[in-house]
Amino acid sequence: MNDRDFRIASQTGDWATRQLADYDARTPGSIFSEGTILSVADGYGLQSAVASLRCERGERIIGYKVGCTSPKIRSQLGINHCVTGRLFDTEKHESGVTLSRQHFANLAIEGELGVELAHEPTEPDFRGSGIPNCVARVFPVIELHHHVLRGESPSAGELIAHNAINGGFVEGTSVSPRGFSGDASLAIFAGDRLVENCTGPSLIQTIRSSLKWLAEIVRERGDNLQPGQIVLTGSIPSLIPVTDNCRFRVEAPPFGFVEATFVALTILISWLDLWSFQDGLRRFVDC
Repeated sequence: MNDRDFRIASQTGDWATRQLADYDARTPGSIFSEGTILSVADGYGLQSAVASLRCERGERIIGYKVGCTSPKIRSQLGINHCVTGRLFDTEKHESGVTLSRQHFANLAIEGELGVELAHEPTEPDFRGSGIPNCVARVFPVIELHHHVLRGESPSAGELIAHNAINGGFVEGTSVSPRGFSGDASLAIFAGDRLVENCTGPSLIQTIRSSLKWLAEIVRERGDNLQPGQIVLTGSIPSLIPVTDNCRFRVEAPPFGFVEATFVALTILISWLDLWSFQDGLRRFVDC
């Protein structure tokens, strides 16, 4: 181990504590504003250390995301290869949810397809074409991002250390892929306005390539993908900033749809207060 590797290894624990505190405060990545530069391997090491801290406090890893799978996203983030991050049970939402924009650091979203695994992906699953046999169900997703990178230039190490800037996801309706053949499509709407869409074989190809790549990466760490885990397979359309109150909907026939509404914190509190008042009034009348 050279001097640099020894220094990184000795600081990873302290960095992980800071990273998690920054993440909880919605101000991610202060160590990178101080000039810290990490390699891809160092980034994954720090991501794993933060994940361990999250698990120690009661959060549970439920799967993985694959990012930087398309030319559009790679161009936006300045990264030329795939990356992965962990998904946590505390950041999974159901379609129709209303979320505060202030709960995220510079919120941005992606529309993509997610899958649940029937079993660990193996080489025979990728023979032929279509959706691999290791997939139990397919569903559209709105992936949530803390779109903040503090280094002077784009860095895969920083992106990975930020858990690939994942801030959770909203899961839509799902279907079994059995019997499906052909192409799929995906369209992202902000309100009634079409923001981006994609059609053709790229969506199914992304599922295949992302699962194959992820399975290899996880095995290299000495781990395995598990039945029941969720994998977000990567966005083909752009990363979309969310700067105003808006309802986003992703339609992905034949796999279904997902939608989420993003509002300012004060509006969300007002809605919750109104619900509490109405609930209290009903309880009073019932008495």
